[in-house]
Amino acid sequence: MESYGGGFIDRDTIDVRKGWNLVGSITSPVSVGSISSIPGGIVTSRFFGYRGSYQIADSIRPGEGYWVKTDQNGRIVLASTSSVANKIQIVPTSELPPPPPNESTAGKLSLPNEYALAEAYPNPFNPSTTIEYQLPSDSRVSLRVYNLLGQVVATLENQTEQSGYKQVRWNASSFASGIYFYRLEATVVANPSKTFTSVKKMLLLR
Repeated sequence: MESYGGGFIDRDTIDVRKGWNLVGSITSPVSVGSISSIPGGIVTSRFFGYRGSYQIADSIRPGEGYWVKTDQNGRIVLASTSSVANKIQIVPTSELPPPPPNESTAGKLSLPNEYALAEAYPNPFNPSTTIEYQLPSDSRVSLRVYNLLGQVVATLENQTEQSGYKQVRWNASSFASGIYFYRLEATVVANPSKTFTSVKKMLLLR
């Protein structure tokens, strides 16, 4: 078996054209919320990976390719060190990437096969951010925001939801700058003994 060596790639600038683009990755995972652009503020769709069906990606992982749609020509920048400036603006839509060759059904977004809570984007943010999560089964959902003292400062969801890909936007215009945590708790309706919990951090900057 042959072996191949290579250097560590911690930054890459990728040319994109208005419309759908297939982009690669660098050596380290990159959160989609930390991707920047030239010029700054390019509006994009969510990023989609493909594993038998299109899956919404919360990070760009080494060795994988991803579809993303942009509103203009330019360049997107993947970097292992995040920068607050010139972030892309991710605007979720129901549109999906082109189907793979010889697979006419790939344009249909399948239900997720696992629970997941994505990184908020943008993050850092001012004054609002979007939080996405996925439910493989109908679930009782609680999504709350906490301050550094562990106090609940906002309840974004507290209801039973059908399976699928979800998102909610938090407007923090009345809150002080600082670090906040958001916590997703989901309980399977058909089997209350099965639960999922995940906590992530976000930063409000004024």
